[in-house]
Amino acid sequence: MKWARFGRRKELTAGVFLLAMTFSNVVSSGKLVSFLRSGYQDFTIFYAAARMVRNGQSSVLYDLSAQYQAQREFAPNVPIRRAALPYNHPPFEALLFLPFTFLPYVPAYLLWALLNGMMLAAALALLRRQFGEIRNLPLAFLILAATGFLPAASAVIQGQDSILLLFLFVVALAALEKGNDPAAGAALAAGLFKFHLVLPLVFLLAVRRWRLLLGFAPITALLGAVSLAMVGWHGAVSYVQLLLRLEETGAGGAIVGADMPNLRGIISSLTGVRGGPFLLALAIACSAAVLLIALWRMGPMRDSVRFAFVLATVTTILVSYHTLTYDLSLLLPSALLLFAAAGPESSRPSQADTILLVLLYLAPLFEPFWPRVNQFCWPVVVLTWLFWKLDRDRSPESVPAS
Repeated sequence: MKWARFGRRKELTAGVFLLAMTFSNVVSSGKLVSFLRSGYQDFTIFYAAARMVRNGQSSVLYDLSAQYQAQREFAPNVPIRRAALPYNHPPFEALLFLPFTFLPYVPAYLLWALLNGMMLAAALALLRRQFGEIRNLPLAFLILAATGFLPAASAVIQGQDSILLLFLFVVALAALEKGNDPAAGAALAAGLFKFHLVLPLVFLLAVRRWRLLLGFAPITALLGAVSLAMVGWHGAVSYVQLLLRLEETGAGGAIVGADMPNLRGIISSLTGVRGGPFLLALAIACSAAVLLIALWRMGPMRDSVRFAFVLATVTTILVSYHTLTYDLSLLLPSALLLFAAAGPESSRPSQADTILLVLLYLAPLFEPFWPRVNQFCWPVVVLTWLFWKLDRDRSPESVPAS
């Protein structure tokens, strides 16, 4: 009875906090309406790339001059944009946005935002159905947990594809929980439009569950063949060259390593090095060490699917060379599982746990007010705590789905 009272009080307090965060996100998005109508958001790159494919320009998909011309056709009134907002995703993703080009830019963006909301709702529904502890949380709480999570809100406002990747991650997690490893691999392969956030996760999971590759490999080969057919060998080489050039130049200030919530951000902040071979070599060395630690900690817990997946997700974000705020929406399932895990059979969550869960929601807000905190809070405090928390609370027994 004492625990039940604490649980209700915990949910109520968290609900009030999430309601405040949701209100903040709504107000912030309302202030951006005029900018969104003009085409400032990242949806521009997907819409322009799809238009280029539709107009038979697939062969020059990674030509920045061609991209800039395509973007100016529907978003000419963006004063800060003196060059293309680079489309740096694999060719096959442009096909996903092809149907949107039959609509004007603003209606297409609103339709994509609606679909993002639906995918976010579907991800929550799947988590709720698959995991008993999440199912015990009030539905209103789950909705507020999603709408109050700034990375998810940022992904929707920007028109990014991070919510789609989140949905695919949840599908993969549910499939792994059911023992359907090939289906999980196929779902993750479908997310290769952000390959830097998929490949580390697949590596970590496949070491212990190799059957995942039975679904991952054929879908990967298919998407690779489709991409090659779209742009040809010359286009594929141009894509690699574009990625290297953007990393070298920082994409005109759009790619700043020190601002990224990952190991690269930590190293860049500590050393003051913005890029180059030294930063790359050090980031690779540190990432390899973190991957080995994650594999070691996952080893004894082969049967704990959720532990392995959540730890692998956190590790993936840490070692990813390119991570931005909206990519952290992938942490939403981890936050829900950690919050819901405390029950009558587990220890009462400490005040430190509560504070750090709050930081999980607040940390992205630090950037405009205190940039140095943003650089260190995510990787050093929040993600390190998630590592420690997962190891302390891990249990070989999973809560069966009913």
